[in-house]
Amino acid sequence: MTFLAASRTLAHAFGARYDLPLPLGLYLAAAGMAVAASFLGALFFLRAGRARPVHLDIPIPARVGHVLSTVLGIFGVLGLAILLGAAFSGPQEAVRNLATVGVWVIWWVGFVLFSALVVCLWPQVDPFRRLAALLARVAGRPWGSSSAKPPSAAGLLAPTGLLALAWIELVSDWSEEPYAVGLLVIAYILVALLGGLAYGKEWFCVVDPLSRIFAVLARLAPICVASRTALRLRPPGEGLLQRTEPVRGEVALITALIGIVLFDGLSETPVWAAVLDFVSGSQSLRPQLLWLRAQGADLIQVIRTIGLFTTIAGFYGAYWLLIVLMQALAGGGLTISQLAREFVGTLLPIAVAYHLSHYISYLLIAGQLIFPAASDPFGLGWDVFGTRNWSIDISIIGAKQVWWIAFTALIAGHALSVLVAHRRAILLFKDKRRAALSQIPMTIAMVGLTVLSLWILSQPLTE
Repeated sequence: MTFLAASRTLAHAFGARYDLPLPLGLYLAAAGMAVAASFLGALFFLRAGRARPVHLDIPIPARVGHVLSTVLGIFGVLGLAILLGAAFSGPQEAVRNLATVGVWVIWWVGFVLFSALVVCLWPQVDPFRRLAALLARVAGRPWGSSSAKPPSAAGLLAPTGLLALAWIELVSDWSEEPYAVGLLVIAYILVALLGGLAYGKEWFCVVDPLSRIFAVLARLAPICVASRTALRLRPPGEGLLQRTEPVRGEVALITALIGIVLFDGLSETPVWAAVLDFVSGSQSLRPQLLWLRAQGADLIQVIRTIGLFTTIAGFYGAYWLLIVLMQALAGGGLTISQLAREFVGTLLPIAVAYHLSHYISYLLIAGQLIFPAASDPFGLGWDVFGTRNWSIDISIIGAKQVWWIAFTALIAGHALSVLVAHRRAILLFKDKRRAALSQIPMTIAMVGLTVLSLWILSQPLTE
């Protein structure tokens, strides 16, 4: 009996097959060589004095900063209220509901990319933090430097929350049910309120998954809100060179960001279809599959859950292996744990590059659903913006454009990671030779990951 079945294939992430003008192997080789060349360029031309962070602070009037922060906060709270209203009272089809489109397309894809590539405004927009601060003040609880500190281990709740979010999006059916999305958002609000009451602002600095995710993305952005009286301009990735207070779970959080997108890509290729065929045809697994199905389990969801966590765990383990090799080559007084925390941020350009490459067509095509959904968010027959009857224009981006965006983004992201990691090494080791030795394993891994990422994006899409 067949438990699982692969289905038809389309070009991965394209929606249509794009025949490359050159063999795929040449593209992969060129991409790998470009990333390797970035290491050689840093090795020969980068001096210790050039490794220090550079930026330009632009002052803004305090009143302007306060007004902008207040407006963004009001916008965040109102947006959250509208999304909840749409989730419970709007049309219950995922493609027509403002909550599902707004959360998974506009926010989780578009706003994440904007936060990493332009400027991170989540601390100003964050409605969960605003509501928690308001409740804490009403209840007379401390908020700010006088707040109680969460235990160190509580920092691990942030990567745990990210894994839960990934499971909801990539495995469960909840992400496609507006009502379920609304319930999940309410649950998140309750946790944020309780955390804010117990630990004040520190909850969002240490424990809150979304705050932690956007905090690391903000270090990559070329524009930084340094304070209410200053905007900071800097080269992309420059914020990754600035020393920050270590927070528990950051290695797991950043490696999970990459592992999640890698699984999402792999799970839509013929490789994943072959895994499903193997599992469905395995006589040794047949009793377990029958038992799980008898208990009411969705076998596809079970296998995807295992695949998701295995991919993330594999990438997490591979990163620690790189750090062990780094310490063996460079030596010095830094422990493996210290090196892991110091260099994990240099992986962020890769995470963002693959996020952009994998989801750019999804954002531009599925993102158009926001226009009819926003015109009638509650399913009352409104046409607020005159866009209620708009339909998707799939010609807005083609397979050729997606491929070249992905090709360019992945090379640029991996090359930036190599450059930032080398600069980070110079700052840490104070010795150009040891810094170069420390980066050999990282560079080899970057080249391999570049080739793997492009190969995944070039594979036929299985649905």
